[in-house]
Amino acid sequence: MKYKKFAILPAVVLLAAGCNFLSQNLPAGIIKSTNGGADWQFSNSVKGNQAQSLASLNISKLAFEPGKRETLFAGSYSGGLYKSEDSAGGWSKILSNIFVYDFAVNPADAKIIYAAGFYADHGRVVKTADSGASWNEVYKEESAANAVRAIAVNPSNPNQLVIGLSSGSVIKSADGGMTWQLAKNFEDRINRVLWQNGSVYILLKTKGLFKSPGFAENFEEMTGGLSKTYNLAGMSYTSSTAAFSQVFVDNANSGLIYLTSNKGLFKTTDEGKNWSLLKLPVQPGQSEARAVAVARTSSNIVYASIGSTVYKSTDAGQSWQTQGINSAGFINYILIDPQLPQLVYAGIYSSE
Repeated sequence: MKYKKFAILPAVVLLAAGCNFLSQNLPAGIIKSTNGGADWQFSNSVKGNQAQSLASLNISKLAFEPGKRETLFAGSYSGGLYKSEDSAGGWSKILSNIFVYDFAVNPADAKIIYAAGFYADHGRVVKTADSGASWNEVYKEESAANAVRAIAVNPSNPNQLVIGLSSGSVIKSADGGMTWQLAKNFEDRINRVLWQNGSVYILLKTKGLFKSPGFAENFEEMTGGLSKTYNLAGMSYTSSTAAFSQVFVDNANSGLIYLTSNKGLFKTTDEGKNWSLLKLPVQPGQSEARAVAVARTSSNIVYASIGSTVYKSTDAGQSWQTQGINSAGFINYILIDPQLPQLVYAGIYSSE
């Protein structure tokens, strides 16, 4: 099946989200800060068409083109894949006709992009080798209503791919998507797959984080302690975490990991042997953390989100500054410029 700039499918909510009738006239899409999160502006313009905008899209992921920080990609649960070549000044649609849950850019050749998601009641992965001018399907899930929710490329060997499905299946390819092999079935929804520091990390919705030091094999659990005891402000506290959203693994220190969950933001500095629940200045009744990002230039600079509020720390999570965003939903993804940590992008998931 070919995929190339087809008409956008009617909007379908593929993530559970509550309705907020007060947000009907508020924008979503992508926001940008040039001063370290003190102020944010919407960056939803579409190149060559002032009538179009990304303001109604539910953003699933943001990423830079490898080695080219002014070029960004934005995936949308409701509108395909977009590309900007001027630091989010203007966007061009390079893929539609598929709900994009995740995507991955080949680090050795940025013309090669994989998009993972859902189309015509089946999970799919599509691939372009010409920067989005044309797309080919490289994976179709046989079972219905089973989206491909996550994808990762091995930075050291870009032919190696790992994808994660709603059903909990981890599937891998050693030849750029030509053939696929089941690696493991966790029987729990997979939210994220990361390939970092030579290891594959799988984040499950309810079972937490698992790590494979090889090519998606011999997984070890990293969050078992979160259902037992963790430390909060120097005190021991026992609780269970019911839902995880996103994971960050530091590229220089694999022991440093952050997790967002319905209980808040967790951090470990020893690869999951001990976890701490970071105390964010949240509003009463709010605790569900969604996005997290750490600056490449300094691991002390951390951004996280709860609802439509962005939290920033410059001391590795000991204290936080906040900035509320007047938007139609919650902040679902945060991306920090690899050279200038004061330049930050965020994607919104609409609550409509």
